[in-house]
Amino acid sequence: MHWIRGETLGRGGFAFVSKGTTQQDGCLGNNIPPIVAVKSSKSSHSNSLLKEKKLLDRFNNCPFIIRCFGDETTLEDGQELYNIFLEYASGGCLADVIKSCGGKGLPEPVVKNHTRSILMALSHMHALGYVHCDIKPHNVLMVKGETAKLADLGSAINMRGGDDEDDGGFRGTVLYAAPESIANQTYVPQSDVWSLGCTLLFMLTGKSPWKFDNPTTAVDVMMTIGCSDQIPEIPSTKKISKEAVDFLKKCFVKDPRSRFTADMLLDHPFVKARNASPHAGKCSSHHHHHHHHRYLTSRLSHGISSLVPSCFHVVDSAAVRPV
Repeated sequence: MHWIRGETLGRGGFAFVSKGTTQQDGCLGNNIPPIVAVKSSKSSHSNSLLKEKKLLDRFNNCPFIIRCFGDETTLEDGQELYNIFLEYASGGCLADVIKSCGGKGLPEPVVKNHTRSILMALSHMHALGYVHCDIKPHNVLMVKGETAKLADLGSAINMRGGDDEDDGGFRGTVLYAAPESIANQTYVPQSDVWSLGCTLLFMLTGKSPWKFDNPTTAVDVMMTIGCSDQIPEIPSTKKISKEAVDFLKKCFVKDPRSRFTADMLLDHPFVKARNASPHAGKCSSHHHHHHHHRYLTSRLSHGISSLVPSCFHVVDSAAVRPV
């Protein structure tokens, strides 16, 4: 295939993303744009990327999920790389957008459009039996500077089983994760809705959805989110609209069975408002609490140092330190 790898746009645990320039009349086909994002990993560590490619192909009919244009294996600097070609997000991710605005949040009409776009993507995924498991500002990309699209499906899980195996471990990013995901490693469609609420808070305020004293241990953070009665602090109606407040309350319900679904939220006045584009997109006792604390401490004590960098995105919160 005729394409040229350009600057590196970002790096993860096993993969990196580059800007790619394609040849217009090359083998990639007529529908490939002149600029793409090339997500690459060593072929020997490409299982996650192969899974992401398969899922993106499955969701390619949804205009609010990042598109995939194909894949290819290359030999570069003596290493075999597996590459997938993705829609290029010229506007970066939502976290970048907030940072460029001085970290003060976005205007509410813009937030409504982005929220509806994410809901449309989630509705599509959930209808096909999948949970994204890692909704956060860093995984919402801005295509052509204004359209929010869901990306990074490497943590997604198939609720119906099949070829997407669940290893039973934690998936996602702690500060955006639903209580049931942290306490029990349970992932249901409503888990994505909680994470959407955290992402919405970030868009509105420019701040992390959770605030903790400095310093805070990872166990304390997980206990607060997964096993306490607390929910993220919702701004007053003096700062955001009453519709936004009510929308957030529908997201931040501790019991996922009572939490709104993505389809239910698509009918909420917050995203159905006139200026929102239709195309934008508890522990019951001390004993139970103590049991969860011992359970989480036991799990976290095995390698928490490696868990913290990959599972925490702290924007303005106090530093989270391992135990």
